[in-house]
Amino acid sequence: MNALIRAALVGAVIGIGEAALAQVDDDILVFLVMLAMPFPAGMLLTLWGRLPLWWLISILGPVFVVMGFIAVPVPPAEIAEMGGWSSLLAFMGIGAAGYLLAGATALPLGTVTRVATIGTVLVLGIAAVLGDRPLSALVAAQTTAREHVPVIATDQPDYRLDSVEEEEGILFLHYERRRDGLEVAVTVQAPYGLTAGQACGSGVRGACEEVAPGIWGDHVDLGSTMVTVRGNALVEVTGELATKDDLLPVLRNMRPMHAWELAWLALKDSSYDLGMIVAE
Repeated sequence: MNALIRAALVGAVIGIGEAALAQVDDDILVFLVMLAMPFPAGMLLTLWGRLPLWWLISILGPVFVVMGFIAVPVPPAEIAEMGGWSSLLAFMGIGAAGYLLAGATALPLGTVTRVATIGTVLVLGIAAVLGDRPLSALVAAQTTAREHVPVIATDQPDYRLDSVEEEEGILFLHYERRRDGLEVAVTVQAPYGLTAGQACGSGVRGACEEVAPGIWGDHVDLGSTMVTVRGNALVEVTGELATKDDLLPVLRNMRPMHAWELAWLALKDSSYDLGMIVAE
């Protein structure tokens, strides 16, 4: 067991190195270095840690680490964009899991310990692969927060969070109404000094009017768009088949959320899609 812990620590250090490399501009050279670096670094660390069969672990460990990065639905570059401890812990976790699996495969262990370790790592890996929606939500929310744009979302029971994306500091949320499948798109971005009325008039079809205090909307009957400002965020809600009556309750229920809260919401809704029961 002590050797397994040392193997996991070696993997965590490898993960820190990968995290540092991922911060560099995304190009083919950095990608190749990220692929190659775990082999010599792992060989030195496993030798220094006096691991049994260190040469075999130094080969299997990097292979499993690379497989982990391939299996995780969020690319390393996007994980790095989260910044802070969240990004570092994600890289350390993938590295530790890879070397833990290598240790469980190569080290002279009891059958129970070997099977339990391999089973635990595989279960966690499968959970990470199947949990692409909450992982994507967490990465997108953390990246947006780095741009000083708060996460604004709704957790209305009538709506299911279908996807979360981020691009150039803008958060894109896609919801689906459970009873009839109505799709609603939410955009959260920095207001850049614009009021809701100014943003509405510059970005949607037709003239805008204030449909509720602080909420502006167009005059389109079907495919409406509504805009409001919440703190340091400009929030826009729209739907190709949505009316004002559909969008107004959604926008009124939009509230600030922590990144982990948004990820938990995505996990609950993805679990609902899979027919799983998740405790409230």
